[in-house]
Amino acid sequence: MPSLLNYAVITDPTSFQASQPGAPSVGTVYVIVSNTHQSNVRWEFIDVEIPVGSGPNDLTGNPTAISARIDMNYTVVGQNPVFGWDSTLGRFRAHDLSGGRLTLPAEESLVLVLEDIPVSSAEGLVCLQIRERSGGGDDNIPIRKADFITTLGLVKQAPKVPCNFRPEKNSLVDVDAGGNVVLRWEGPDNLDYWIRDPEGNEVLAQSAAQGPRVVRQSYTWSPASAPKRGATYTLIAGTAGAGQQQQGYFLTTTVHARVPEFDSGARTPWVEGTSNKSRVTFTAAGVEIRNGTGGWGAVAADTVDVDRVNTGSVHGRNSDDGWIDFPKAGLHVHRDGQPQLGTLSAGTVDVDRVNTGSVHGRNSDDGWIDFPKAGVQVRDGQNDLGILTAGKADVDDLLAGQGRVKGHLVVDGGMKVSDGGERALEAGDNGVLVRNGLSVSGGGDIEGVLELHNGIYVHIDELNYVSAGAGMGGMAIKGNLAVTGTILAETDTEGRKV
Repeated sequence: MPSLLNYAVITDPTSFQASQPGAPSVGTVYVIVSNTHQSNVRWEFIDVEIPVGSGPNDLTGNPTAISARIDMNYTVVGQNPVFGWDSTLGRFRAHDLSGGRLTLPAEESLVLVLEDIPVSSAEGLVCLQIRERSGGGDDNIPIRKADFITTLGLVKQAPKVPCNFRPEKNSLVDVDAGGNVVLRWEGPDNLDYWIRDPEGNEVLAQSAAQGPRVVRQSYTWSPASAPKRGATYTLIAGTAGAGQQQQGYFLTTTVHARVPEFDSGARTPWVEGTSNKSRVTFTAAGVEIRNGTGGWGAVAADTVDVDRVNTGSVHGRNSDDGWIDFPKAGLHVHRDGQPQLGTLSAGTVDVDRVNTGSVHGRNSDDGWIDFPKAGVQVRDGQNDLGILTAGKADVDDLLAGQGRVKGHLVVDGGMKVSDGGERALEAGDNGVLVRNGLSVSGGGDIEGVLELHNGIYVHIDELNYVSAGAGMGGMAIKGNLAVTGTILAETDTEGRKV
């Protein structure tokens, strides 16, 4: 005899998917209980028995994880049925907590809901057994001692389409360590599978198997070379017939290189470190380097090649190294980590002007040049006046205690010699003027006119000399007078022979 109540099963999703490794399936079963009679049906309990286990015909392996409730579409005063798991019976039971009988009015219904069902992994048909203890109805039959039993079914399906397209391990690829990506997916073997790379190139990864039976399989594929940066791959499943590709399914997955590499650059307003949070910001003027707290950061490099550096100072690497400051006046070189002037060493210095007290040689006993207010002093290593060596010296005034000329002495504008402020010798375009006497030792040729105003004294030795002076009125010759030629006697202005 059929049960007095009518039963129907609806599932959400409409077809249960069997759970897969790493992809558990969860569903809901709605058991609709209807009174199709024109009279009330009295009932003591309604049990829903589900098969528990991991086989093809089992619904779940964990019935205690299921949430059960009862939804009533009618109201009967004094009735409050409950629906839940009975561990003793191993069933879900709807009943009155006080043990009394319940009434389902004519042409009314209620719904027994089983939610959050962890669906078992094997695909197959699952039969649900409904046990009912009831009476009444159109024939007003008494409540039976035996249960009315109704069997309903639902299906657990394994996916019949491609799914779970993903990297086999993780989406990060260590290209520098020689790693490559392995893509994995599951799907029926009656389809062809292609992989489309980020550039749009497609490669046939798996051809469809031949035969009437469709088998679900797991597939893997790797690109010829690992991606250098973030890359999205597309799995295309379909059929290829008559030389034409029919694409039916599309799945995508994205992988990333642990250290990305770009072929044509990257655009970004800033780049930040992972742990210390220092940041490189790209401004309209160029680049700013900031530390983890937002202040100016440091740039460490072996060589820096720039057209210009704007900086307040340049320091050595160590704390006690010297540094260079750039005040408004120019440049200060400091030494020993202290704010005192240091040494500037260079192979070549090309400047417009140097302001300095002295210029020293490299060694401690080398000479140097001082710059007093009067001009320039050249000193040797003993602080004595030293030697200035040059190919040519062009000066307006030459002050020297003693002058030595290795070659010829040529004075273009004439020469004046003074003794104690009194001029003693003048030389110019009109000849040489000697004011305090002329002494020539060692001989010499005089071409032109030699004019001696106050007399002449020619000394040969103690026995021979020639002298003439303004007060002598003539010439005194001591020694022999040898004349080759003619001595002419002339008269003076008064007619006297001289």
